[in-house]
Amino acid sequence: RNNSFKRNCSSFVICNFSTSGHQTKTKCTVSFSFCIGDVQTFDPLLFHVPVKALIVICFSPDISPLCHNLFALYEESQDLWYAPNHVFKITEETSIKLHYRMRFYFTNWHGTSETESPVWRHSLCKQKGVLVTEKGPEGTPLLDAASLDYLFAQGQYDFLRGLAPVRTPQSEMEHHEIENECLGMAVLEASYWFSDLKQVNLFSLLLYLCSYKRFIPDSLNRTIKQRNFLTRIRISNVFRNFLNEFNSKTIQDSNITLYDLKVKYLSTLETLTQGLGRETIEPKSLKVSAESEGFPAHTLPLGDDGLGYEVQVSGTTGISWRRKPADNKQKNDKRKDSGWTIFSDFYEITHIVIKESCVTIYRQDNKTMLDLFYRDAALSFAALVDGYFRLTVDAHHYLCTEVAPSSVVQNLENGCHGPIWYDHISILWPVPQYKNFQIETSPQGYRLYGTDTFRPTLKELLEHLQGQNLRTENLRFQLRRCCPPQPRGYCEGFVSEIDKKLDAMNKSLFNDYLFTRVLTLSLHDIVFFIQGEHLGRGTRTNIYSGVLKLKSEDDDDMGGYSQEVKVILKVLGSGHRDISLAFFETASMMRQISHKHIALLYGVCVRHQENIMVEEFVQYGPLDLFMRRQSIPLSTAWKFQVAKQLAGALSYLEDKKLVHGNVCSKNILVARDGLDGEGGPFIKLSDPGIPITVLSREECVDRIPWIAPECVQDTANLSIAADKWGFGTTLWEICYNGEIPLKDKKLTEKERFYAAQCQLASPDCEELAKLMTHCMTYDPRQRLFFRAIVRDIDMVEKQNPSIQPVPMLEVDPTVFEKRFLKKIRDLGEGHFGKVELCRYDPRGDRTGELVAVKSLKPENREEQSSNLWREIHILRELYHENIVKYKGICHEEGGRSIKLIMEFLPAGSLKEYLPRNKAHIDLKTLLNYAVQICQGMDYLGSRNYIHRDLAARNVLVENENTVKIGDFGLTKSIKDNEGYYTVKDDLDSPVFW
Repeated sequence: RNNSFKRNCSSFVICNFSTSGHQTKTKCTVSFSFCIGDVQTFDPLLFHVPVKALIVICFSPDISPLCHNLFALYEESQDLWYAPNHVFKITEETSIKLHYRMRFYFTNWHGTSETESPVWRHSLCKQKGVLVTEKGPEGTPLLDAASLDYLFAQGQYDFLRGLAPVRTPQSEMEHHEIENECLGMAVLEASYWFSDLKQVNLFSLLLYLCSYKRFIPDSLNRTIKQRNFLTRIRISNVFRNFLNEFNSKTIQDSNITLYDLKVKYLSTLETLTQGLGRETIEPKSLKVSAESEGFPAHTLPLGDDGLGYEVQVSGTTGISWRRKPADNKQKNDKRKDSGWTIFSDFYEITHIVIKESCVTIYRQDNKTMLDLFYRDAALSFAALVDGYFRLTVDAHHYLCTEVAPSSVVQNLENGCHGPIWYDHISILWPVPQYKNFQIETSPQGYRLYGTDTFRPTLKELLEHLQGQNLRTENLRFQLRRCCPPQPRGYCEGFVSEIDKKLDAMNKSLFNDYLFTRVLTLSLHDIVFFIQGEHLGRGTRTNIYSGVLKLKSEDDDDMGGYSQEVKVILKVLGSGHRDISLAFFETASMMRQISHKHIALLYGVCVRHQENIMVEEFVQYGPLDLFMRRQSIPLSTAWKFQVAKQLAGALSYLEDKKLVHGNVCSKNILVARDGLDGEGGPFIKLSDPGIPITVLSREECVDRIPWIAPECVQDTANLSIAADKWGFGTTLWEICYNGEIPLKDKKLTEKERFYAAQCQLASPDCEELAKLMTHCMTYDPRQRLFFRAIVRDIDMVEKQNPSIQPVPMLEVDPTVFEKRFLKKIRDLGEGHFGKVELCRYDPRGDRTGELVAVKSLKPENREEQSSNLWREIHILRELYHENIVKYKGICHEEGGRSIKLIMEFLPAGSLKEYLPRNKAHIDLKTLLNYAVQICQGMDYLGSRNYIHRDLAARNVLVENENTVKIGDFGLTKSIKDNEGYYTVKDDLDSPVFW
């Protein structure tokens, strides 16, 4: 393929395929339309699945498999993108024209914009033969040379035909600026068009014949045609003169290459047009639910003007929504992102469920529903979100079964990684005798190149090769085991921005976590606790009921206690002081967690020589005992809800790279029984107790079959995979109503059970039995990701309506009622207000979520009320991983005062956290915090906000790896095109305090 491209939409190459019927004269026509490339002849009957079609199509424009997942098939007549596993039913009457186009686009992939974060593709090494800019960041460019050529041609076509419309001018001056930019784009395109011409005379002739009309949008052409003749002549002469000067001086003197021209053209296109790299849809209805299960989905009402909502998906900002603006308002709006409320970034999404035309997106703590007009649109939208998720978060996981690419499904089944650069293979494996260890396919099956053994499937071949020895004249080694992809592991298809916290998402420092700090109950908040009756024994601990006596500053003059809280006390006796460090390790891990399905740990304290862990009291106690007490068998729907909630909690831990280590039904507490049919059951995962790393061999064997087999061999093998095994055993307990597996077996028999790689009996519930089998495989690397488990449970629920939970009435998830806010303790106090930790508990059963509640001090309510409202409006507009999340508001005193509800971050402020953990914080951790603060402040700057009160007291710690900026009471907003603000009130800045 030469470097020239075919422009206008003669640049779209049409491939026609016809199959004549035997009884009629009707022909089947399937057309594939390309921006560049040669005409290919295909049999339309081969193209039942778009992914397979795309793989073949890639050979035409030379797009590599690594970049091919940026593309999709588009049908212009229906304005519809097809999902990668869509099946075309081709008949004799079929007539389809499909466009092969780049769908997944990341703004500033070129890194030339200083106002946005650059985007690159993660790679293990620098690549050969790939265009790299001098200012490129670590990693490799998002696009290879062929993909860049294709995007350039696609951008030209969209720009000229109005598919990428120019932005709407807000003034006459801006209108002229846009017109000049369009003419500048024409100069760039014409320069690229003439770049291969070496003869000066021929270039001069073409320059004389060249017209700017060929290179500007049709809409601008129509506008210029309405002007007088002299104006049109002037524009034409200016264009020719500038084009001549640009080619004769700028390009030659500055050594500008074709690559530079393409990048400049596409980067200008991002700012000149509106909506590039963003897809916007208009659903029939939009529902958003809150984090607590006490908040069901809330349907957002239509506006007074009858306008609905818009949902936008972008590779750099995620999913957002807004009320559809009126036409006149949209034209006068200076900010292209005005009114958008960000729902979620892709890394927060757990799975997607499609039912008819309804799409439900689940987050770890939230979900949204979109009711689209027809099912194909729902599949297209789900494929869009799923595609961006695999590009930016996890290349080896799909969010929705209905749109999962067949290649990804096959890779997961066979334990294969995604596509990589061809050069990378030769870099890593330069052994010529085995031809880079390539696996060949043939009619006989699969085989390793250089060997004679064929197997019918790839998985069987890998199993056959495991343990085999490979020999050459001067090399011999053994293939010990396969290394399948891991959750959120790096791969060469991974796309990221500089300001994304990849360390927090994918390389968590929790992998190296040993012991960080001893957490103590604050004497300021808790006067004492009362130990109650003995409830039982744990592993080397005694468990008691208890009551915490809470007291805050407001109660100092009262002489009483503001609250008494029922708790559970886990006491490690003085005889086990040798494992107290491991005991505190568990407490430190639990203290960093804030999840509705994980029990709250208040802290630990020392009494004499006893170490005591103080945990919230959960009403119905352990799950196994609760299930055994039931005289009537629990329903399948009830069991599915428990399994789903447990999987969600473990998925949360998996995302944070935290290992529980002792998942079993006795460590699952029932907060709500759900037997009355209202709301269903509600469970909480308790702490794991003493880690297995300090248990004896006999104690580990006694935990069979909950403990993972690899941990029995060596407790150092404890990992997230061990929790997956424990989850599988817990599913067995749930299916058998709390029965104890292998309860009659002796320790030696339990050891033989693992040595023989036996399996527990399969329960009657086939769906749960299948999940259990996937979790309890003896190869830790073959166990399912918890995200996949949650997704599969939802799929089973959708396919079996009888096990779906009962729907609840709609409420507004951002409006909190004061009567349901139960204060736990004070978190902090500022100049004008204070922040409290509360549980929002509408059911009164302690199943509500933990939230941080900010309110004004009584003496400041009147004069500072407007400032709190401003802070609420600001925080509602912000969405960043290093910014505290807004949850809602709470009205009190008949609406005369307001409270701000935010997420609760358990580790407190950086000001308190750093001195308390000074001995365990190194320079790397401090730099990590500094980078995250800079990322959050950079985001505020991009949104035209100035914090004005950045201090350690206003930076909150989520865990050892993540910090977030809070307290926006003094934040100012700077208008567009202005670089400063003016303080008009002496009380408006802390410098006057």
